[in-house]
Amino acid sequence: MVTNVVQHVASVISQETDTSYLASLFKCATDCLRVWGDVKAETRVALENAAKQQLQALADKRKARSTRSAAEIEEDREDLALLEEMEEFALEDMAKMLGLLDTSHPLLMAISNVRDLGLGLGAWDSDGEGDE
Repeated sequence: MVTNVVQHVASVISQETDTSYLASLFKCATDCLRVWGDVKAETRVALENAAKQQLQALADKRKARSTRSAAEIEEDREDLALLEEMEEFALEDMAKMLGLLDTSHPLLMAISNVRDLGLGLGAWDSDGEGDE
């Protein structure tokens, strides 16, 4: 039963397109791992593959945003900052999950690299000023 639950969570993670919901899914997987401890190898692989897939999707989104002109970025600054903040939450929860699987998991370095792809707009707020 435990294997089925965690594999289902991994399947949902790999298919999720809403970044704001993605962080909750990674948190769910992390909580499952904390409660149930180590899981079967195929379940670990499913979680790792789901994380890898989402990591690639987040990297692609950030790369695409980085090609925008400065004027476009400034025009959409608040929306972009919110998007990046949601992605940061997802990356943080992804790192926690992978850290439970292996404290020196190779994808942890990839997460750091994806974070570096961000526009660095800081936390969004109502007056458009970053949290810098």
